[in-house]
Amino acid sequence: MNCIYDILLNFNRQLYDFFEWDINDNIVHIRKIPLYKINTKSLLKTRDNRVKFEQEFLDKIKNKTEVFTNKDVEFLEYAFLLTDGSSVLALKCNQNGESIGKSMLLVDEEMEVLDVSKKIKEIEVSLQIMVEERYAPLKTRKEQRMEKYVKDELYKSQKQNANEKLEYLYFECFGKNECSMDTILKQFQIQMKKGNYGMIRKLYDFFKLTSVQK
Repeated sequence: MNCIYDILLNFNRQLYDFFEWDINDNIVHIRKIPLYKINTKSLLKTRDNRVKFEQEFLDKIKNKTEVFTNKDVEFLEYAFLLTDGSSVLALKCNQNGESIGKSMLLVDEEMEVLDVSKKIKEIEVSLQIMVEERYAPLKTRKEQRMEKYVKDELYKSQKQNANEKLEYLYFECFGKNECSMDTILKQFQIQMKKGNYGMIRKLYDFFKLTSVQK
């Protein structure tokens, strides 16, 4: 078994680039972790979905990852690194084999892993897609949080029949009047899918301001 030593990982449900790591994240200092080389297709499938690994693979990696703590070294029951020779992904799974956490690596540590990967053989790993969790590298963590907040507030406004508020926001964003709630909400959704950050920011600021004034 090939292992990597002394790296930092930041396991989250959502995959974040290292420069998006937050001060409040539970970043773990890994003492030792297994490394496996797989093909690019399988790596992308693992990156973009919640997947389930077979029991045979879980048995190989069980308690093979060690984490530094303040007092001693502890074990992560099912954690490992995957690489295709071009990029590296860290995964943490539950006892059923489902991926419950993903992490990228710091740039210098990833380069070291890629260097090691040149000397190891590629293996086949059997996995099953459970839920799609598309990696969105073009959106920053802040933008993703803002978008979720806006979606939640739009949903609340719709449920509260706050038509005047939504009509006002539509005019502020698009410069024209609209009375149809279906049209208003659909247009907001379309623009969010297109990544209209200016609109999202305007809605976010409005909802934040009105929540403070309540």
